[in-house]
Parts: sequence; C-alpha cells; structure tokens
Amino acid sequence: MTRFMRVIHVFALRHLLKTWMARTSRAMTCFLSATHAHREAHENRGARMRRMLVTLGVFASIGVIALFAFLIYVLLASGDPKYWEGEIAAFERRDVSNPPPPGAVLFVGGRDVRLWPRLAEDMAPVPVIQRGFGGAQISHVTYYIHRVVLPYHPRAVVVMAGDADLADVYGRRPEDVLDDFRTLALSLRAEGLVAPIYFVSIRPQPARKERWYGAQRANALVADFVAGQRDMYFIDASAAMLDGQGNIRDDLHRWDGLTLNERGYAVLTAAIRPVLIDAGYGGLRSTR
Repeated sequence: MTRFMRVIHVFALRHLLKTWMARTSRAMTCFLSATHAHREAHENRGARMRRMLVTLGVFASIGVIALFAFLIYVLLASGDPKYWEGEIAAFERRDVSNPPPPGAVLFVGGRDVRLWPRLAEDMAPVPVIQRGFGGAQISHVTYYIHRVVLPYHPRAVVVMAGDADLADVYGRRPEDVLDDFRTLALSLRAEGLVAPIYFVSIRPQPARKERWYGAQRANALVADFVAGQRDMYFIDASAAMLDGQGNIRDDLHRWDGLTLNERGYAVLTAAIRPVLIDAGYGGLRSTR
C-alpha cells in the first residue's frame, strides 16, 4: 500500500471515529435528556399528587370544621325555645284547616311525641292531640303553653320531655329537670288548667348511656314531686326498656341509639295506654 493510500485510510478512520463519537455523544445526550425528562415528569407527577393531597386535606379539614361549627350552632340554637317557632306556627296553621276536638288528651313534648307514627291508633279509643316539636325541652313546652296546650282545652296533658334537657350542651342537672317541670305544671295551673297532668319517665337511650344515671335521678325527683300534688301523675315507662340485668335494650331503638323503633313505641304504648283507659278517657276522634 502506498504512502498516499495509508494517509487516506488514516483520515478515513479518523473521520469514522469522529462520526461515531459524535453520534454516540448525541445518543447519550438524548438518553440522558430522556431519562432526566422522565425523572422530572415522575417528580412533577409526585409533586402534583402531593399538592393535590394537601389541597384535599385542607378542604376536608375545612369541611370537618364547618360541620362541627354547624352542629355546635344547632345545639346552642336548639336550647332557645324560639328555635322551634316554625314548627309551632305549622301546628297553628293545621289547627285552622283541621280543628282538634276539645276534651282530647294532649301529648306534648319533643322527639318521642313528634316521631310517634301511630300515636292515635296506639292510644285508641282514647282521643289524642299530638304536639311534639323538635327536640323540645320542658322549658320550651312552658314557653309555648299559650299556643300548644291551653288553646286545646285538653282533658288531660301527657308530658314527654326531659331527655333533651339532660343532653343539653349547657350541662343541665336532674334538679333542673325537676325545676322546669314544676314551673310547667304550676304555670298551667296558674292559667286555669285543671286537667290531670301526667309526666312520662325519661327513658334510657343506648347513645346516652352515660346520662342514664342522671335520668334516673330526674325521674325520682319528678315522681316525688307529683306524689304530693293534686291531679299530677308519674308514668314509669323506663323499667320495660331495660333487660333482666338492668342494661339498656338496644332492640328498642333505631341505628342512632336515640330514636325508638316500632318495638320501642310498643313499650311506651303498654305503659301509657292502660293508665289513660283506667282514668276513663275516650269517645272522640284523635288529631295529629
């Protein structure tokens, strides 16, 4: 091979080597760029995911705080009798279109009266007027006696309230329940109501087991009070809501542990109806 040809080969090899190195460099650069881009994309996705989770967490926290604040508002507001004004006004509108008969037995109170689905049927043949509103406390009934008690000229008044009093966020005591019932009863007497007044015992509730002791104390105080009054009576509906060991029966309540189910209302019926029958009430239609 001539010197000239060797020189040509050397230049050719150099050119091939430079070309290969350039292409290899570009390939490595592309590979590294792609790897870096993939890593950046992965990191960006992770960052976006973290930001999204943080945002969701913030909104969830705000939602929980808002819900908690709303529940606190409802609890505080429901301690004011004016909170139930809408329900009282609804009773008054209903009385215009469907006037209740005079001389019926008035059931008044909170949740248990309001949610009693078959009160008229369960008490038959005793005629009843059903006036339960919200989660009324005894003092709320007193506040509205001129609108949900006295206008009906009831033959008897059955008061079913007190559990909401003890569950109140202000921490009311059994003695407060007695004071409020005494105020209600004496207010009715002062307004000229001579009809018998029955207080149905505060019942045990699975969701409020820790308050059952206070409820028992309140029941005992009210029972002692009415025993010394004329035409006032205490109806014990609580004993049948406990099992043989004195535990609160879950089978009488709905899932919330507060609201009575059909079996629970059957227990109330068995406790209240015989008392009213023995007292000689009956003969008129009922009004819900």
